[in-house]
Order: sequence, then structure tokens, then C-alpha cells
Amino acid sequence: MIRNLSLWLAAGVAWAAEPSLLHVGAIGHEFRQDDCPSIAAGPDGSVWAVWLSFDGQRDDLAIRRFHEGKWGTMQWVPGTSGDSWLPQILVDAAGRPWVIWSQQVDGNWDLYARWFDPGKQQWGPLERLTTDPLPDINPRVFSDCQGRAALVWQGFRGGFSNIFLRIFEGQRFTPEVRVTRTAANDWEPAVALDAQGVAWVVYDSYRNGNYDVFLARVRAGALEGPELAVAATARFEARPTVAVDSNGRVWVAFEEGPVNWGKDQGYIIRERQTGAMLGGRRSVQVRCYSGAAWRAPSAVLPQPFRDGYAFQPHLFADGRGSLWLVAKLRRVKDGPPPELALRAGYQPLGQRGYWEYWLTRLEGPTWSEAVALPSSRGRTSTRVHAALDPAANLWLVWPTDNRTPDNPHRPIRGQVYAAMLSAPAPARGVTLEPVVSDLPRINLAHADEPGDVKAVRSYVTVIAGRKHRLVRGDLHRHTELSWDISASSDGSLQDFYRYMLDVAAMDFGASTDHQGGAWPYWWWYTQKMTDMHHVPGAYVALYGYERSTAFPFGHRNVFFARRAEARVTPFFMRPGTQGFTLPPGPQGDEPPVGTNQVVENDTPLLWEDIRGRNAIAIPHTSGNRMGTDWRFYDPELEPVVEIFQGCRTSFEQLGAPYVAREPEDAEAIKVDGFQPEGMVSNAWQKGYRLGTIASSDHFSTHISYAMVFTADFTRQGILEAIRRRHTYAATDNIVLEVRMGNYFMGDRVSASKPLPISVKARGTAAVTRLDIIRDARVIYSAQPGARDVSLSFMDTAPGAGRHYYYVRLLQADGMIAWSSPFFVNW
Repeated sequence: MIRNLSLWLAAGVAWAAEPSLLHVGAIGHEFRQDDCPSIAAGPDGSVWAVWLSFDGQRDDLAIRRFHEGKWGTMQWVPGTSGDSWLPQILVDAAGRPWVIWSQQVDGNWDLYARWFDPGKQQWGPLERLTTDPLPDINPRVFSDCQGRAALVWQGFRGGFSNIFLRIFEGQRFTPEVRVTRTAANDWEPAVALDAQGVAWVVYDSYRNGNYDVFLARVRAGALEGPELAVAATARFEARPTVAVDSNGRVWVAFEEGPVNWGKDQGYIIRERQTGAMLGGRRSVQVRCYSGAAWRAPSAVLPQPFRDGYAFQPHLFADGRGSLWLVAKLRRVKDGPPPELALRAGYQPLGQRGYWEYWLTRLEGPTWSEAVALPSSRGRTSTRVHAALDPAANLWLVWPTDNRTPDNPHRPIRGQVYAAMLSAPAPARGVTLEPVVSDLPRINLAHADEPGDVKAVRSYVTVIAGRKHRLVRGDLHRHTELSWDISASSDGSLQDFYRYMLDVAAMDFGASTDHQGGAWPYWWWYTQKMTDMHHVPGAYVALYGYERSTAFPFGHRNVFFARRAEARVTPFFMRPGTQGFTLPPGPQGDEPPVGTNQVVENDTPLLWEDIRGRNAIAIPHTSGNRMGTDWRFYDPELEPVVEIFQGCRTSFEQLGAPYVAREPEDAEAIKVDGFQPEGMVSNAWQKGYRLGTIASSDHFSTHISYAMVFTADFTRQGILEAIRRRHTYAATDNIVLEVRMGNYFMGDRVSASKPLPISVKARGTAAVTRLDIIRDARVIYSAQPGARDVSLSFMDTAPGAGRHYYYVRLLQADGMIAWSSPFFVNW
């Protein structure tokens, strides 16, 4: 029987270590939103904790000391910027706590440190630990209770993130050691020191075209020997942590997921999709480096860790020859999570389970019974931290958002908790066995994806006398912060950025959770993550969210170039809306996802709110119950439409490729509804000047691209290019350039007579059909049968007046692209 930890202790369950849980409770601020705690122990037995504390407008860092049996006064760390991330703490040999954190100052994320002297009751000076103009993020500190410590972090250099290390000696940090130099992104490092002072640094890397885990050794300020591959199969292997036990063995735990993580999935390829969902199945793997070889415990992890949804494993040495393992496990109210159900045979059903920290200890030939840490429900993406005090008691800190099993996705309040596990009995001998790793089968959907990406990124054309490059993005993706599907399929914000920077190799994009997560702290967290992963010259991160009013108003994604202008516009609700009167219902006062219970002019009120904020809105799923009848239009604020999304279908026009139809799409129509008046062609027929993009929405990956021609590869430059409608939609890395005379696709054309239409394209497979469409009718069709296409066409009988023209390209493998139209008056 699996129990909550406090119940387990009360029941006196036999554990070889016979631990006791003491001093458990919230240690943070009385009303703020607290998150991201860290903990360290000092030589005198004192324990210090640090955490982020959000007051609604900024982050602060707070520390608190446990001394002589109680927690002391909360203290604010001075001199922080208000925009901070992952504070860490160590205690030096003199008993002074050092706080290390990443913070943004003048648009740059760097690491900073500051110490406090409890004897003199004074703070030391602010120390800047990094100075590179690109982001330095995700710090993690190892410290022991003798004043030894090491700091690792992830720093972007030259367009890729690598791993860095600084050792703490006495009262200072040694110069940084660059642990990796790969032309690929390395992620989320952790570190541990052994008895000889060797730093063991673990991290994961995308250098092999999937995530693999590596371990490096640093002795006396220099790398020692080649890095060691901990796990380097085609599976998703990431987020490692490391511990060195009292016998000198190095242990690593990491997440393992399926092959082809983030690769091709979506409705139109549901019978042949090869990818795995960003938030799908995970297992915890544990490895031991002993005798110059990798081995694994012969003991089988307890059942909750084997239910298929285990995230963020953390290993901590117990000081008695073994280790503790803590991971975030997905649970539902009545027990383990079921397999993800699918609706319409393709789309993960929103199963709003919760994530909770569970704990176990390796006790010789077995793992102890798994138990849940109390008050530990929250996001999948949080971290737990631990420290051993001089008596080998393990101090743990963890965050919670206090969600309940009855409404398991809605956060209530962010808090940080601490507890002490008393020193266990010495562990029995651990049984290890060789690691047996099969070679999983890989099904590749693309013959030459790197070559296709290179072809897009190297494509340059001249528009109005200026060189424009072609960039690829996704402007509609959800994460665990969205209430409808949650992390059960969409993953965390960290997963989102891994996907965008690595798996899809996007050039720009935005996470678009419903109402920014529908919680002020989550919107703040989203904006911080946007800034942390904005890498000028490599990846442009936009601020965005989804505002989901149901038909006939329509779902829209809203985007901003400047954080100071980014704001989530509320729904302008009708009075008396069921479920949102007093007393409050389970969703609170505002719907987090779609509603049509808004006032009739809700859409113009949205535009009123974002006008002057340098924002754009992009409608999507226009032809189903999330869509619109095109009753409202603003050419300044809504320049393009999401004509296709990987999660569902195209909304081009009735009868067009990939538009839902009976009987083959009957189940999808049943699930999502069908509103033919929302087809994009109806908006074009009304004279609405809408360009095209494609994006993903939920669960789907790698088959939706917003293609943009821009002369300025910045946040502002990309939004300006979208405003000019110099865009097209594609389901693969297809190059498409369409001109009408000297006009570029998306332009308004004013001419006294027809102009020639020229098309240049490079497919990722043979182009089997290329259509030129005027006013919803195909007026020209070609069957090139080749990847490279170049052709011209003149419409000789268009008729006077207003028209729109666009190109649709279809490949032999079913991939497709839609140009933005020309909007013409002859």
C-alpha cells in the first residue's frame, strides 16, 4: 500500500533505515508566491534555505536559517533585479551562506552571488559571476557541510548553450571551466564533488540529434579525460542529476523517454506518425560509475516510479553508503495514472492528473517503499533540493502550488516546504549489474532534415530593395500551464524550448498557454522563460498567449515584441454566466480556456486593449467550435490567420486538401465541431487581407511551420514582417516564394492590368501539384514531379474589381504549403 509520507511514518512502516521526518512545514512568505527553493548546511549544523518570492510585480530572493531547533527570521537578499531564476545556496567554512542566482539586468541574464555574515550581521557586496552578453541560466550548486562547493550552469555562447563550472574555494569562486564546447545545445547540468575534490558534472546534449546524457570530470580546474557517455541511445535521455556516495561511487539518474521525441505527429499523419509527445511517457533510470564501467542497481524501482510518468529525478547521497531518489510522478486522485486516452483516434484527452514528489532509498538489494512528500503537488518542471548536515540528516526543500486532487490543475498558492529526514542506518551492500541497453528502432520521416533546414535558413530574396531571409517558427504551442490538456501531452516550458531550439530547429516562436496560464505567477514565469531563451542571432523568443473565446467569436493567439507591453486581456464576461457566479466554482472567477459567454463586442474590446501595445493577434481553428463567423476584422491587429494546425486540419475552404469532411473525418468533426462559415476563404471573400501561417496547438509536433520573410531577425522585425503578411504556411521545411510582378505575396496590388505570377519552390519531396487559386477557384494547376519548381502564369481574364490570388503546393508525401494571397484591384 502506497501512503503519503506523514501517514507512512505514523503507521510505523518498517524501513531498513528507520528514518524520521522532522521540522516539516512551509518556510516561505506569508502571502507571496514562492518557488524554486535550495538548501545547504553549515559546519555548525545550521541549515540555510533560499527561494524565489513573487509579489505580483517582481521576484525577490529570501533566505531563512534553521538553528537551535527552529527556523529564524526571513531575510531578503539585497540588490536583486526583480527578474531572477533558480537561486542556489552554499555555506562556506566560516558559516556564511552564499546565495547564487541568475538574473536579468539590462536585457542580459547573468549569474550573481552575495554572502551574508551571521556573526557580523551584514551582507557582503554583490558579485557578478558571468559577463557574456548571451544568457547564463539554470545554475545548480553542490555543497557539503565542510564549506566545499561547486557551481555549474548553462550558458549560451555563439548561438549554442554549453556547460560551465566554477569551484568554490575558501571565500571565492575559481575561474570558470568550460566543460563543453559542442556546436549543439547542452542542457540543465548538475554537479557533485568527491572526497578528492574532483567535480563530476552531468548534463544532457542534443549533439547526436537526440538527447543523450554525459558525465565530465574536472580536477584542479581542468577537464580530466574525455567525457563519459552515461546514456547515448536514440531515446530521450535528459535532465540528469549526480551524487557521489561515501564509497566514492558516482551515481547518475535521468529521465528516459521514447525515440523520436518531438518528431512528426499530428492529425493528418495519424496513421503514420513517427514522433513521441513532448509530455508523454517517462521513466527514471539510475546508473553507477564504478570500476571504470557503468552499472545499474539490480533492485527494481518501486511501483509508483514504474507507472510511466516519472519526471525530474534527483539523487542525493545519504552519508551512509547509499542514496535517496526523489522524482515528480504523475498521479490521479484514486491512484496511478492511466494510459493517455485518445479522442478521435489521435488527440490526447485532457486527463488532469497532478504531479507530486515521491521518495525512495536504495537499501542494498532493494529500493524502499515509495512515499509521497507532503504538500508537494505542482508543475512537472519544479526542482527538489537537499543537503546533508554534519549528523548525516538529509534536509529537503521543495515547492508546491497547493493544487487539490479534485481540481488537480488549478494552482492555489505557491509555497516552499522543508523537512528533515533523520540519518538512516548504514546501507547494506548494493547489488549492481551491467547495463543492458537495446538499440531501439528509429523511423525517420525525413530523408534529409538537416539539409532541408539549411536550405530554408540560407534562402535569401530581395523585397523592395532589401535582402530578406526566410525564418521558420511555431506560434501556437501549449505546455503544462494550459488547463485543458496540461503536461500529459504538451510537456513543460523547458520541454517547449528544447523542442523549438533543437528538435524542430525553429528560428522564432512563442509558447501560447491559455490566458498565459490563467494565473499571474505563471504568466510572469512564462515571460521570464521567454527572455531566458531569447538568443539574438540564433532564436527569437516572442511573448504570447492564447485567448480562447468559442464560436462565433474565435480563438486567437496574441503576441508582443516587448515584455513591458505584454499583458493578458481578460474575458469580458456576460453577467450571470453559469459556473462563475458566487460562491466561486472550481475554476474560480475567470474561465482559463474557451468560453462563448462573453459580451457581444468582446473581440473589439480585445483589440482596444492591445492597440498601442505593438501587438498582433492571430485567429486559428476558424472552422470549428473554436472558430469565428468573421463578424469582426481589424487589418492592423490581425494581419494573418493560422490556416492549418498540426493538432487538427486545414481551414482553407470546403473541399480543399486536409479540410475536414465526412465520412473520413466524422469522429474529429464530432469532437471539435464544424462551422463552415469559418473557412478562411469566407474571410478573403469579404475582402479581409489575411496572410497565412501554420502552427501546432496541442500535442502535435514537427508538421507546422510559420514561414516568414524578414529583413530584421529580431522580435520587432518578425512582427513587422508578419504585419506585412510576407508569410506562408507549411507542414515541412518547404521553400516557397511567390511574386506578382514586383509585388511580394501578402501585398496589396493596385494595377491597371493583370501582372504575371511567378513561383519558386523547393520541396522536401517531389512536388506533385501546384495550384494557383483566384477567389476560391483553381485557375491554374501544374504537376511538376520534382523538388525544385520555377514557373510563371498570367491570368488573362480576371475581370475588373477586387480579387485575391494565392498558391497551394502539395508534395508526394502529403506535405503541403499555402502562400499568403495577393489582394488585387484591377
